[in-house]
Amino acid sequence: MQDYQRRFVDFLVERGAFKLGQFTLKSGRTSPTFLNTGLVDDGLGLLRLGEAYAGRMLDAAGAEGFDAVFGPAYKGVPLAVATAIALAQRGVVKPYLFDRKERKTHGEEASAKADAASVLVGHRPAAGARIALVDDVLTTGATKFEAVALLRTLVEGARFPVLVIALDRMETGPDGRDACGAFAADTGVPVAPVVTMTEVLSHLEATGRLPAADRARCVEYLDRFGTPPAKAWAAARR
Repeated sequence: MQDYQRRFVDFLVERGAFKLGQFTLKSGRTSPTFLNTGLVDDGLGLLRLGEAYAGRMLDAAGAEGFDAVFGPAYKGVPLAVATAIALAQRGVVKPYLFDRKERKTHGEEASAKADAASVLVGHRPAAGARIALVDDVLTTGATKFEAVALLRTLVEGARFPVLVIALDRMETGPDGRDACGAFAADTGVPVAPVVTMTEVLSHLEATGRLPAADRARCVEYLDRFGTPPAKAWAAARR
């Protein structure tokens, strides 16, 4: 684990974006951990998020490896904006875009000839655009699957060099497949997390911020739902 990853974990914990406890996920599972980047709600916090995402995106795709940054509504919207700003601070100027939940029905964007504009806000990607995706986590991947399908419908020949997420929960889906690996295999989009769940938990453990009860719940949860590396982490702590 690198220093910037430790600092990112510290930031998420300090801001209350990463929590320990008992939480019901979209998948219906009761998890001992929860991440909500939506709780980072001020300029300084968004700057920190953007810096982490921009760094990971550049590591994964390179400055010339993508043309725009897309974040799915709603949580992905500030992430896309923050990432674009952080990229610009590094001298990598890229446009951002996000989708509407409801198609626009008035103005120029509502015309039949501007179908993409009636659904997308921000940059209007050209055919063959390479669109880097950002979001907070990937559990079932439903939102990300929908985003990729939407963009492929709206942008002819769209390509997706990377999906950057804050945290890889290192879980398997109901079918037993690694959620991030399955998304990459099914969509062709590589997933690049800033940190993984075992990195987060190991850092909290090493710094005395993983209470025994929470540690036990995390071990049990990852032993049941985790990917092979997560199960190995859990097995070492039984």
